[in-house]
Amino acid sequence: RGDLRRTWHSQRPLYRWLMKTLGYDRTPIWAWHTRNGRRGKPDLRESGHLPPGTPGVRIEFDAPDELVTLSRFDMWGWGVMNNWYLSPDGEDPDGLTQEQKCESWANIFDLEFGDPKMWGMREEATIQATLPELRMEWVRTHTHFTAR
Repeated sequence: RGDLRRTWHSQRPLYRWLMKTLGYDRTPIWAWHTRNGRRGKPDLRESGHLPPGTPGVRIEFDAPDELVTLSRFDMWGWGVMNNWYLSPDGEDPDGLTQEQKCESWANIFDLEFGDPKMWGMREEATIQATLPELRMEWVRTHTHFTAR
């Protein structure tokens, strides 16, 4: 299960927004569904999974579809993490209220949202998955690694 105490302090309000939006009573588990349009395991030879030198575990699992919520990783970073308005064309109009910005963030869950000229083709997107928990019976395999 996720633990809000293990998230960076600066990101806790974002996680709380996500928890409220998804109706979770706990911090979600995050996973990769699709990276750059490709399904499959993340390549552990790539950097950026964790800070360099940090030990980690890649877990491959099958969770029930009804527990998984998919969202656009690029839109999460652009809109939610930067506190920007999430518009189809990437414009962040002046004079928006915080409430209007937050309402726009729901667009991360619409995998077809936005102008492909701004957001890229859906077939090439990176899609993240969130779920309320990860159960041992869903785990297919795991791999220990040290981040590069």
